[in-house]
Amino acid sequence: MKNRPASLFLAMLLTASAALLSGCKHDADSQPPTGSVAFELKNMVGQQALALDGTAYTTADGETFTVSTFEYYVSNIKLTKSDGTTYAAPNEYHLINTAKPGSSNFTVSNVPAGDYTGVSFVVGVDSTATKGDPLALPGDLNPANNMYWAWNTGHIFLKLEGTVTSTSPNKAFTCHIGGYRQPLSAIVTATPSLNGATLPVRAGQSPKLAVAADVLKIFDGPTKFTVSGLPTTMMPSAASVQVATNYAAGMFSVTQVQPNSK
Repeated sequence: MKNRPASLFLAMLLTASAALLSGCKHDADSQPPTGSVAFELKNMVGQQALALDGTAYTTADGETFTVSTFEYYVSNIKLTKSDGTTYAAPNEYHLINTAKPGSSNFTVSNVPAGDYTGVSFVVGVDSTATKGDPLALPGDLNPANNMYWAWNTGHIFLKLEGTVTSTSPNKAFTCHIGGYRQPLSAIVTATPSLNGATLPVRAGQSPKLAVAADVLKIFDGPTKFTVSGLPTTMMPSAASVQVATNYAAGMFSVTQVQPNSK
């Protein structure tokens, strides 16, 4: 009888422990499952893969040109489910650089499981990413990537450089797009269609979106440009906004939706 209080206390402790473990398991089970989405960007000129080796490309107007530099930021990625709800992936800033093939592939993690029928992303870098010391910015956002206007305190959203070879003499062209302050904000959102496909996100799986970026659409959109007449945009300007509007309208297209890339 003298051991009864101790036995009772032990029984109560075991019951409480079991209840706590059960509660923890319940909380873990209640967490919604997540998966990841792999993105693959393919830089193109029409139907040809973009090369930086002096290959000449032809526009619809008959101009020929070569490309020496083509880079741009993809950020603020948003996925839309079939029921209309969206998931905005936090802190996604990716610099796609044709000279660095590995930069064209990245993965967005912790995406809530579900069936997605839409995707959008900003071409550029929003103002929230420029706060603080720019030299302390991580990874692709760091000014060491040469996609930053130190004198203008802001990122270059898209950089296209090359040579028009159909003029005599040949003519170099430079197009650097940036600026997020109105009325000269070049922040634009691309919304390439999944063409009726569904992107299924499941735990333990990694579906892939293959997206083509067509350089020719920089010249051909709401505002028509010839390559030789492309504005030398080295700072925020009305011309920068026109170029940005062009590439938002048609540069990006989804070429493949792969249900599980693993």
